Amino acid sequence: MDFGSILLGLALLLLAGFIVARPLIDGERPHEAEATPADSLLAERDNLLTALRDLDFDHATGKIADEDYTPQRAQLVARGVSVLKELEALGAEGRIAAEDEIEQAVAARRRAGKDAADGTERGVETEKAARQGLKPITTSDLKCPSCGALALPEDKFCAKCGTRL
Repeated sequence: MDFGSILLGLALLLLAGFIVARPLIDGERPHEAEATPADSLLAERDNLLTALRDLDFDHATGKIADEDYTPQRAQLVARGVSVLKELEALGAEGRIAAEDEIEQAVAARRRAGKDAADGTERGVETEKAARQGLKPITTSDLKCPSCGALALPEDKFCAKCGTRL
């Protein structure tokens, strides 16, 4: 081998070693968002709710006797109350209420968006049509004029009889 090739290989090896070792030498790590006391209390609240649900389930299935169940449940509920009081003191309860409100709105939207006839979502399509000034799609609009079978808005032909929609 040529001496120049050996030097070039060594230089590339040193360069690669430096690139790989640089994060270790610098010691800089990406900064993570610091957990606030409210975040740790919210996590503890979720853990307590899970523990209560599990305890109730175990009691209902007969895995835990009444004499063990009652004090454990009382202890979990007491700790839950203290966590909720601490959260209220920190003002994080507003964030919990906002999360619950969002979940309720999503659930209501899903319930309203289901068409009882075929189980597909129609709420978004109806809102879109209303915004565009079009007639909203109804269940009667989604039936084949020939055989009366249900059809989707994007269908061009009836799946049952083949009539053009």
